[in-house]
Amino acid sequence: MREQSIAALTSVGRDRVGSLLKPRVDQIRRLDLLPSLLLGSVVLFGVLCYVWQPIQVVRLGYQVEGLSGERAGLIRQQEELRLEVARLKSLRRVEEIARQQLGLTSPKPGQVVAVESVPSKITDNELKGH
Repeated sequence: MREQSIAALTSVGRDRVGSLLKPRVDQIRRLDLLPSLLLGSVVLFGVLCYVWQPIQVVRLGYQVEGLSGERAGLIRQQEELRLEVARLKSLRRVEEIARQQLGLTSPKPGQVVAVESVPSKITDNELKGH
């Protein structure tokens, strides 16, 4: 019986010592893992940077290609609009519209009245006087 109680006390003592040492062992293991984790993080960051750059270059290449196509389309549209403006400003077209749609005719001799040109710059004094 005495041997059993000694064995029980020894077992309790081991458990107690084990429970006291376990947090210390875990703490030491965490400290051992810290440099490995830091090194792993640095390597992972380097690999991500190395892979990210070519992917970014390809993505920007596609973007430049798309914008170049859009620019070419806008230049073509601008030229079409310039041609349309020139066509709409044509004096022949304006005269045709005036004759056909508005019923205007060329002036007869004596209907044209010449008007003196107005000065292009009016001073403040002239504006206040009128």
